[in-house]
Amino acid sequence: MDRSDEELMLAYRGGEPRAFETLLHRHGKGIYRFALRFLGDRMRAEEVMQESFLRVLRAASRYEPRSSFRNYLYRITRNLCLDLIRKEPRARVQADGTGPCGPGPEDLPDRNPGPDLCVESEQLRFVIFKALQGLPPEQREVFLLKEVKEMKLQDVADVTGANLNTVKSRLRYALQALREELSRGGIRKEIGYGL
Repeated sequence: MDRSDEELMLAYRGGEPRAFETLLHRHGKGIYRFALRFLGDRMRAEEVMQESFLRVLRAASRYEPRSSFRNYLYRITRNLCLDLIRKEPRARVQADGTGPCGPGPEDLPDRNPGPDLCVESEQLRFVIFKALQGLPPEQREVFLLKEVKEMKLQDVADVTGANLNTVKSRLRYALQALREELSRGGIRKEIGYGL
């Protein structure tokens, strides 16, 4: 029987190390990809992922399942990303949309795969990647959590610490900015991500 994240965290707290390994296996890749999209830098995303799980480990003795473990973990990751952005206010994204360690449009999922859309999809992901890097951090995080990580709006509010109306507003502004950037990139059709 698969145990919930919360049950695994409580089991780890109770002395079962493999429970934490399961949590790492379940969420490690998602946390890394969230940090990568948020920061645009593979090395920093890896550091954030590791630090996120280290913080969970350090706080394990105090863990109480008041909200979902997933939200708890993404809240830690989000805060670490914001701390890095505050320390380095100038984004390190190059003109071609890649950071110094190489993340690029291939790191965005393609929700419309198909042989006839391959070239168009690559161009689209590149434009979306560049547009994401241009969003203010509070809009970028809401977009990534809602549209890419497919969290419910209330969970996004829980992770970001913002009220539900603020989350809706930030998402609306993010989508509007992304639509405008797509239009400037010559892409005018409706696409995934709710755009």
